[in-house]
Amino acid sequence: MIARKSALIIAIQLINGMIGYVGLKFIAIYMEPWQYGVVGFAYGFVALFSIFGKLGFDQAHIKKVSEGKDLGECIATFAVIKLFLAGLMASVVMLSIIVWKYVIGRGFESPLHEQAIYVMLAYFALATLTQSMISTFNARKEIAKAQLTLFAYTLVRITATIFVAFYGLGVLALAYAYVLGEIFHFILALWFFRGYPISKPSLPYLKDYIVFAMPMAIASASYIIMTNIDKVFIQLFWSAAQVGEYFAVFNLSRFLILFASAVGILLFPTISEYNSKNNMEGIRKLTLESERYLCMIVFPIIIAMVILAEPIIHILLSNRYYPAIPVLQILPLFILFEVLARPYQSQLQGMNMPEITRNRVFIMMIVNVLLNLVMIPKDIKSVGVKLAGLGSEGAAIATVISYFIGLIYIRLIAWKKTGIKGNYRILLHAAAAAIMGYILWNIENVVRIARWYELLGVAALGIGLYFAILFVMREFKKEDFELFMDTLNVKKMLGYIKDEMKGK
Repeated sequence: MIARKSALIIAIQLINGMIGYVGLKFIAIYMEPWQYGVVGFAYGFVALFSIFGKLGFDQAHIKKVSEGKDLGECIATFAVIKLFLAGLMASVVMLSIIVWKYVIGRGFESPLHEQAIYVMLAYFALATLTQSMISTFNARKEIAKAQLTLFAYTLVRITATIFVAFYGLGVLALAYAYVLGEIFHFILALWFFRGYPISKPSLPYLKDYIVFAMPMAIASASYIIMTNIDKVFIQLFWSAAQVGEYFAVFNLSRFLILFASAVGILLFPTISEYNSKNNMEGIRKLTLESERYLCMIVFPIIIAMVILAEPIIHILLSNRYYPAIPVLQILPLFILFEVLARPYQSQLQGMNMPEITRNRVFIMMIVNVLLNLVMIPKDIKSVGVKLAGLGSEGAAIATVISYFIGLIYIRLIAWKKTGIKGNYRILLHAAAAAIMGYILWNIENVVRIARWYELLGVAALGIGLYFAILFVMREFKKEDFELFMDTLNVKKMLGYIKDEMKGK
């Protein structure tokens, strides 16, 4: 059932990704990169403060519900926490703007930048409240409810985005598309939430939540800073246009993280359940299988994106985004390192070691921020220091290096704590992906890929070669093929969704 639920997450996320790409294409055609850059900056700016809307309590809620604590008391306690956190986040954002403008005496590049921040603040505040319901669905492994609400958000937001881009309604209207999508996200989640038991908030439960959330708060804050500071730095040291180029490529490549997220969403509560029953063998088997299948799927896609970066930008975006080709040749590698790390992070979280996640993400954040400061700016004139001046390309390098260091850390700690060394068979996946990449590189040098169907055909050929190589290596077997086919069985998938909606 984990495989089927993971497949549902991936399927919904892939559909969301395709819908999102349509919106991105409309933006690329009908809007200037600087306009998308303003929205990207506002998103990144407010996202930095969204740490106050999480503080590790989402993971704490999933942990407590999956352990079998009283659901009504958990929901009530968590709802009060999230309401407080939403208000805290909004207050900190407003205070930071006041300090930036009136105490430090700085401003924004344009009034649109500040106005877009206020719109994004409304989006993040509502998203914080919605998460109180989504985290409950995830804790109970009710994946259909969580993913269908996300699909509704994406569909509404992208429909609004297409309308805004096509009719040239401008930057603020594009930002409001996020808010409109989140309104539908909240309403549908609330509809699915009807009938859940809600008791009075519990002080003992609140204390339990705080104990688990404390180390996770640092991890959550570090992760949010790490994944958003690059866009703020590019805006600060370069321009909105370069933010737009970087943000577009980032959105093209990050859809791959859904594979790791899909498994992680299910691994955490499942391992928590196994750990409460002292089922170490089940934890070990689940971790290794997750690692193997994640790598098998993600390796060829990432290598294909890196090799085919130029035709991908030409076909999927536009030639105006050509300056971001080096970014697309670097950035997707961070997803590979995250995929390799995610099963072990979920394992240690589920085994009641959230401090390991905290340490990993905190180390990554420090490395990422320092590298961004060195790689992105040309110089810091106030102190007379010359720097690398790589702009968005430097941001991509910083991201990849920080995730690589995070991978090394989590694997060493997991080995020390659990004795699990990992599945060495993934080296075969790397070898097969390297051979596939070499073939695609030669094809691109000989054949000009200029149409979407040509790109799709070459990518399909590469992935087909990849699995053929694995088959020859006896790493892709009949039972693997049968598992994929059973997992993707539409009839069984619809049956699972129907059963969950009926509460079975």
